[in-house]
Amino acid sequence: MKSASLRIVLLSLAIIATGCAGAKVSGQSNQASIANVRPSAVVIYPFAVNPSEVTMNQGFFQKAYVTMSGADQSQQQAQLADQTAQNVCVQVAANLTNKGITTTCLNRGTPPTGSNVLIIDGNFTDINEGNRLRRMVIGLGAGQSTLDTVVQAYQKTDLGSQQVMDFSTHADSGYMPGAGVTGPAGAAAGGGAAAASLAVNVAAGGVKNVTSSTGYLADKTSSQIVDQVSGYYAKQGWSS
Repeated sequence: MKSASLRIVLLSLAIIATGCAGAKVSGQSNQASIANVRPSAVVIYPFAVNPSEVTMNQGFFQKAYVTMSGADQSQQQAQLADQTAQNVCVQVAANLTNKGITTTCLNRGTPPTGSNVLIIDGNFTDINEGNRLRRMVIGLGAGQSTLDTVVQAYQKTDLGSQQVMDFSTHADSGYMPGAGVTGPAGAAAGGGAAAASLAVNVAAGGVKNVTSSTGYLADKTSSQIVDQVSGYYAKQGWSS
């Protein structure tokens, strides 16, 4: 009897923990296709980042590590931002491809090819790794990690170019304890593993290992973007 009660309690806690992490999409704006024909190719670029917008983990141990190692914090910020951008790009490409929308993650500066191409681009407005120690000890949202983006999609055809999608995403660690969000990128939704196995996404260098809450939030952000793009395809009748 006690064993059954314990299982119920543990299951309830697991459900509560899963639901506490936040994720939402806002400001959706969709336009009709410039040419009522499914794009022959889809490309996504790693989102633009600004190192000054990246807030590293400000916990005691992180500060001690920076002091002892002599690591340059601005360099760490830039590295975290670049890795996050890379992971979101590759995971979106892999997961859209798994849904039948073949997508390639390209390095910035690489022009897309084709006469009817959907281009997905955007930028991070906030990358906050949070305070893992505080989140684990205190909980209830303290030391929360966040990841925010603005995303646009353009259709480029022989008739010209037109923006067809515009939306923002938000993901945070919510009330979850630090141990729940410190796994490697791809662990939450399997996106990283799927992306790494697809040769179509190797153009931008593959998934980078981010063993922090930011890797978890990159998975959630990728899922939000995939849902928006696949939903747009469905509205246009391009799903089949």
